[in-house]
Amino acid sequence: MKKLILLFVITLLGATSFSQDLKKLNTFAYDWNKLEVQKTKSGERRQIFEGRTNELSYFEVHVTTLNPGKAPHGSHVHSDMEELIIIKEGLIEQTINGQKKKLGPGSVILALPGDDHGIRNAGETEASYYIIRWRTDDKPNMTEAKQSGGSKFYDWNEIEFTTTKKGGKRQFMQRPTALLEELEMHVTTLNPEIMSHGEHMHEAEEIILVIKGQVEESINGTPHRLGPGSLILLMDDVPHGIRNVGEGQCEYFAFKWKK
Repeated sequence: MKKLILLFVITLLGATSFSQDLKKLNTFAYDWNKLEVQKTKSGERRQIFEGRTNELSYFEVHVTTLNPGKAPHGSHVHSDMEELIIIKEGLIEQTINGQKKKLGPGSVILALPGDDHGIRNAGETEASYYIIRWRTDDKPNMTEAKQSGGSKFYDWNEIEFTTTKKGGKRQFMQRPTALLEELEMHVTTLNPEIMSHGEHMHEAEEIILVIKGQVEESINGTPHRLGPGSLILLMDDVPHGIRNVGEGQCEYFAFKWKK
């Protein structure tokens, strides 16, 4: 029993050390056109960031591009990490615990701890997708995760579009996960020259992911003009706001989390 306790303490200290060694992430705008491209056996990879935040002990985002018919690796399971997949372009086939679904641009997959999942390019052209994954210092609450829907496919074509005065909105999710008290995610559509709202702050950390058009993200009063594929990481204490600066409509994912 003493050996088991000692092993648990060593493992815990090792995980804590790993978390502390990670870079603390700050608010930043990542321009798609400036991301470094690395060639892989199955296509390409663009690393956006890896580190930790005030809420997440590990947080990493990258973009994978697959050649037709290719997969980046075999199916696998995360024991303590959650993964969000957002399809940028092409057609992919996602498998979760043996269930397969083909999904196109704008679709989202949430893979929770303990679920076997894999992905491949199911189209005849290149397919690209974002991998957003995180862990916290808490033990996964699988009971709550299953009650809120478990791992899930969110098909862009099945998400209702609601028209608003400024453009429109697609609500993807607002739910608990195994590691988060709430994960809220939607897509905003803005008409030309429209501002979503003025600069503001909120308690939750947030990601903005541009999928169409040109936006200007104001961060602490500094404007950042960004196009499709670009990503903005916002900490919980930074004033920010966004507006459409293109000729047509713009669209972007916005998602926040709290644990």
